[in-house]
Order: sequence, then C-alpha cells, then structure tokens
Amino acid sequence: MSKINFDDYNFEVISVETTGSYLLTLNKNSLTFDKSIAEALGYTSHVKPLLDRENKVFAIQACKANSLKSIPFSKPESQQKGSIKMQYGAIRNILRSLMGDKWKEEMRYQFKGDLIPDKKAMIFELEKFEELLPFIPRNTK
Repeated sequence: MSKINFDDYNFEVISVETTGSYLLTLNKNSLTFDKSIAEALGYTSHVKPLLDRENKVFAIQACKANSLKSIPFSKPESQQKGSIKMQYGAIRNILRSLMGDKWKEEMRYQFKGDLIPDKKAMIFELEKFEELLPFIPRNTK
C-alpha cells in the first residue's frame, strides 16, 4: 500500500463563481437577466435601461435608486438567489421592434452581454442572438 502525500501535488483551487456568460433572455412576456449580470454589476439595486436605436444595442447601467428613470434590478448578493426577471412591456416591445422581421412571437431569444467595467454597464447587441425554443409551462394537474 502506497502512502500518498498531499504536499507532493500542485493543486489549485477551482473557482465555482459565475464565469462571464452574461445572458439576457427575451421571452414573450418578460426579460430575464442571468445572475452573472447582477454579480458583474455589483448587485446594484437599480439600473438605467439604455438604447442605441441606430446600432441596435440595448444596455443596462448600474445607478442609484434615486437616479432619473432608474428601474429596480437586483437584491443584495446574500439575497439574490437566481436570475432577474423584468416585465416592462415598453422595454420588451422596443427590443422586439428593433429585431424587426427576425422576431417570431412564439420563440425566445438569448443575447450575450458584454461588460463595460468603467461604465458599470452591460451591453447587448440585438442582431447577435440565439433563437431558443418556446417556453412551455409545466402542466399542473
């Protein structure tokens, strides 16, 4: 039987924190931001929704709760257990219209975000998306 010495190995700690797949899902009735976005923005309680119509880019930028046109976003880190769901029809409808004929009512769309650390912002290019299958609610019997 051989003796194994832990110190003979060059172990490194595996990080189990969220790794930069910042995903926004545009659903039929809501927008869902992956928890990694909240983490990247420092679990900010509020964001400003921003839009560059010409370049078809949507962004959210961390801000204070009393900032003009801010909307609620994340809970504090210890309380934010999962993704963040927003049901703002105005935002959803603008994003849909900018997608134009690529938008299919029954489908869902996923966008990868890019973090702009010095602006405390996450941007999403609306022409770069993955089409997902429609959401089918579980049958509750």
